[in-house]
Amino acid sequence: MPDFQCPKCGASLQVKPGTQMATCSFCGTVTYIDRRSALFFYLLPFSIDENAAKGIFKRWTAGPAQAKDLESSANITKFAKEFFPVFRFRRTVNGKEAVFVKPAKGTLLPGMQDLTIPPGNIVIYDANASTKGADVIQPDIAIDSYLPELTGTPIDQALVYFPIYEIAYTYKGAAYQAVVDGSSGAVYTTSSPTRSSGAYIAVMGLAFTLGLLGGILGIMVSPIFFVLVIAGFFAGKLLAARVVERQKPADAEVKAE
Repeated sequence: MPDFQCPKCGASLQVKPGTQMATCSFCGTVTYIDRRSALFFYLLPFSIDENAAKGIFKRWTAGPAQAKDLESSANITKFAKEFFPVFRFRRTVNGKEAVFVKPAKGTLLPGMQDLTIPPGNIVIYDANASTKGADVIQPDIAIDSYLPELTGTPIDQALVYFPIYEIAYTYKGAAYQAVVDGSSGAVYTTSSPTRSSGAYIAVMGLAFTLGLLGGILGIMVSPIFFVLVIAGFFAGKLLAARVVERQKPADAEVKAE
């Protein structure tokens, strides 16, 4: 926390989060605290435990957009419980309070530019704060580097240690990264093995061809073929979805090293 001193006796002031006034415990002097330029330090505790985070990642690998065997073939090479440093700027913009969150550490980890700090859950980060075994990543970006780009009038600013699970995994010889938000459970990735759409396109192409043929026959032979065109379209769409549907092994597990 910032070091505030009593202007009368010089004693250290205990400033509670969210307050603008502090009373000296020695001489009783009440002091106004200017929070606009002070830098406060907070920690956002984990709401998602390690087992839950692993389950979230496993469900993500089984998602419809991922490669169909990613759930069974993903090999986790790193699973780290960490507190990642971010700057939180509270400012007044056009008469309303706005919050800006910026990374305080240079990183290529996905999602670190779009973190959301939930209100009311942060605690003061000091010598008494418990990290519960998580690694605390130290900042290497100066807060001044962000100030020129921010709009509005400052209310306060803080360094917040944000809870994340950093995951590295391999799939078919390629390396990937993912981050599970330790507060909300959101999964962030920059790239991932995705499901091929070739089978879907092939089946839909066949359905289109048959539909076109049915339309021609409807014009030349009988209008009944138009009904077959509509039925063929929906049947082709259903079949295409089934072709690309994930076939999950009953005992598939994500491997961990």
